[in-house]
Order: sequence, then C-alpha cells, then structure tokens
Amino acid sequence: MNLKLTICALLAFSTFAVFGQASFDQTASVNVANSFLSTLSPAQKTIANLTFNDTSRVKWSNLPLEQVYRQGIQFKDLSDTQRVIIHRLLRTVLSQQGYQKFLFIIQYDQGILERLTKANSPIAKRYGNMNYWFTVFGTPDKKKIWGWKFEGHHISLNFTYSTKGVTCTPMFVGINPALTTSGPYAGYNLMFEENDYGNQLFNDLLPALKKKALLGSHPVDADVMTKTGKESHVRDKKGLPYAEMSIFQKQLVEKIIEAWIGNLTPTLAQEKMRRFMSHKENIFFSWYGTNNTNELHYYSIKTDGFIIEFSNRDGGIQHYHTLWRDLSEDFQIK
Repeated sequence: MNLKLTICALLAFSTFAVFGQASFDQTASVNVANSFLSTLSPAQKTIANLTFNDTSRVKWSNLPLEQVYRQGIQFKDLSDTQRVIIHRLLRTVLSQQGYQKFLFIIQYDQGILERLTKANSPIAKRYGNMNYWFTVFGTPDKKKIWGWKFEGHHISLNFTYSTKGVTCTPMFVGINPALTTSGPYAGYNLMFEENDYGNQLFNDLLPALKKKALLGSHPVDADVMTKTGKESHVRDKKGLPYAEMSIFQKQLVEKIIEAWIGNLTPTLAQEKMRRFMSHKENIFFSWYGTNNTNELHYYSIKTDGFIIEFSNRDGGIQHYHTLWRDLSEDFQIK
C-alpha cells in the first residue's frame, strides 16, 4: 500500500511539474534585493536604486565599457560583501546551468582584459569582471512592481516583479569565442546547445523546407535584430512554419527554446516554456546564411509575441550574439 501511495505521489508531482502549475515564489528575490540595498551608502543608493519609472530600466545593451553609457552601480565600486549578495540574487532566478553560463562569460571577459593588457592594447580597459553594472528599480516588495538589471559585455539580464508574476526578458547572452582552442580553457565550449540544435534543425530539413527557412544571406551587421521589439521582422510571418515540420524537427525547436529558458530556475522555466509553447502553431523558423552550417549564419525561432535569435558575429564562426524576448512581457507584465 505504501509503495502504491509513493508511486501515486510521484506521478502527481510529475504531472504538476510538466504542466508548470507551480508559481514562482518571489520571497527570496525580495529579501536578497533588500539585503543588498541595506548595505549601500547614501551616495551608492542614488546610483544603484533608481525609481521604477527611470528610463534606463527599459534600455539594454551588451556592449562593453566606452561603447555605451549605463546607469547603475559598477562592480568595481562595490565591496566583496555587496557582490556576494548580487550573486545570491542571480541564483534566486537562474538555474545552475544559467548561473554557470553567466559566470563563465564574466570570467572570460576578465581573460580578454588580461590578454589585451599584456599586448598593451588601448582598448583593454573596456573588458574585465569589474565592468558589469547592477541596478534595482523601485522598492523590492511582493505587493509592488519593482525590478533589477545586471548588464555588461555579452550579458543583459532584466527581471521585473509584480503581483502578476515575474518577467525575465530581454535576455542577451553572448560569447567570443564559444569554443576555446588554446590556453588553460582549451576545450571549453559555451552555448554548444544553442548552436548545435539550430544547425541540426536546418540540416534535417528537406530541400523544399530548407528553401522556406532560408530568407537571405548572413546579415551585414551580423547581430541580433530585435533591438526595440518594434521591428517589422518580429511579426512578418516569414520562414518555415512549425506545422510543416516533422516530429523530430519540432522536438529540435523545443530543445532550442529550452536552451534559453533553461537558464531560469525550474519553476520559472516551466512557466515561460508553457507560455511559449501555447503559441507553438504560430512558430516560424528563419535562417540567414548559406546551406552550409559551418559558415556564418543567423537563425530565429519566433511567434507573434516571442523571439529567440542566434547570430555569428564579426566574421567569427565562434562569436555568438543571442537574444530571447517575450515581447508581450518585456520589462513588465501588463
């Protein structure tokens, strides 16, 4: 009898997880954010804690120091204790996969600083693990609307909290190079799934379907295209429809989506995956480049309200710029 009860309980839990009926508990995020604010001096607080309506909240960039001006407090101006608390906040919303991914991007940026400094490069100071910014917008409270931004080279994380839930986009993730071929990190391959699943999907298409997906040559600026969310490509219905794909190809689409949404804690990921897949019949897969996935390319998975983009950048097959946006939720649940 006990065994049967245990099995039933496991099945119930499994069903609960699959359909993502659990709601994300904001308590940890609220508590950690307030803990961070309590450590700030008055001068720091004017920089690091802005009003929810501050215009910088809805602006984002992945560019390094000197190429974009950012509001918020820079990591170099924080104590070790304050930086520890920010990392605790990151872990309230990021999965182990996501947290480790962003850590490596930051560590790699430090490697760029050290390499360029050794070469006496004038742009070395753009990079490094202290060139990231953090801002809390509004007052962290489960009954209020508030948010935070963590941003720097190849990273833009934007989380907004309200009584309606938590928004997690725009989320920009980049790396250069994704595959490290020399030095102490030789063999490290970051964002392997994001690249590989896209390549698998395109390569699995029959010629007629490949022709539908291939919309043109690799973009001149070789970057993600959804800067404001109002661009025409977001809702242009171009590319290969999900409905025309095989079962295997549809599974690859879901794996692509999971590669980004999986950066979130399981509860948040289930919620966002359910939102994305509720529009699955409206998904389009688009490809820019050639028929050779070893050459520069860009792809997107999009519906009317969601878009995931992947692009090789600056002529390098291992330089990735990627973006996930939920355009119906960006920066605030409406």
